[in-house]
Amino acid sequence: MTERGGGTGAPLRVALVLDRFEGGPARAAVTAALALDPDAYTHTVITGERGGLEAWAERSGVEVVRAPGRYALAEVIGAGAYDVVHTHEGTAGRLAAARAGVPRVVHTWYFPPAPTLAERRAARHTGMFLAVGTRTASRALRLGLASPERLRAIWPAVALPDRAGTRTRARQLLGLPLGAQVVGGIGPAHGARRPDVFARAIARLPGGVYGVWADGDGGPAARLPGRVGRGFTERLGGERLIWLGRRDDIADLLPGFDVLAMTGRHEGVPYAAVEAAAAGVPLVGTVAPSGPDIIRAGETGLLTAPGNPAQLAGAIGYLLDNPAEARRMSRAALKRVADRCDPRSLSVTLDLVYRGSSPAV
Repeated sequence: MTERGGGTGAPLRVALVLDRFEGGPARAAVTAALALDPDAYTHTVITGERGGLEAWAERSGVEVVRAPGRYALAEVIGAGAYDVVHTHEGTAGRLAAARAGVPRVVHTWYFPPAPTLAERRAARHTGMFLAVGTRTASRALRLGLASPERLRAIWPAVALPDRAGTRTRARQLLGLPLGAQVVGGIGPAHGARRPDVFARAIARLPGGVYGVWADGDGGPAARLPGRVGRGFTERLGGERLIWLGRRDDIADLLPGFDVLAMTGRHEGVPYAAVEAAAAGVPLVGTVAPSGPDIIRAGETGLLTAPGNPAQLAGAIGYLLDNPAEARRMSRAALKRVADRCDPRSLSVTLDLVYRGSSPAV
């Protein structure tokens, strides 16, 4: 068995546990790992399923180990002699870490936790919690899943680009003319992200407005979302609704959007919103869970009620029709994310959390 680190001059061994290697949690885990001092920490990602972000992690020098199923997960954690296990999804990793006697167990909630028996059990074996967004942190406290001294509210760590891509290049990638008005949506085109609400909102806007939805998890597979099939798309917007499928060039596409619309029901602070703000794209989002953390109504963007395509279309239309207001809000949003979402800021928090003494649990 490998010996644990943490001694004089030895780096701490950290395991980052994911159910699948795609989406916001995977991006957050690797981004945060890369922000920490490589002489002070070594990182291994343990994942149940491969995903579109795995190649990026390996190119960045982060080891990736597959552990499909809770028994394999327990075996890998038990054999790894890790100083810290930081789970980003589910409960199995925390319970396995506790059984293996891992000195420090950390968990990140990306959206408000549910008061399930499994979550309550895992919470008792968790030394520290990180909550993406203030509403996520507030719910965890209200449910009694974490005590104040064991909880830190954080923002997503996003490596903001040094330079934004060009609008001309973005429109070429999208296959749309420079003069068109384009509304973007980013994320898995199913379930809680509500692509159907996005589509219905686009259908309410004038004929010159296009809606483009891209899944930012990477990978080559293009697909129409299950609940927004081809017939649905043709009835609503026809050629004005464009489903790009999974893309790994979101940063290059963002400058081609005039507005980014977020329609999720229960997200934390969306990574797409941070990246769009960094690219100067005006934001429209919902009030569900931590959307208001990044979008302050009328200041850094506009907020709408979840599941309301008419309200969403109205907010989008306002920004398209009032470009000076849209620019003012996008500048304020950029300042807000630049102040809070730098990975170096999260690395300070992680260093304290990883090296702090665990309270009795």
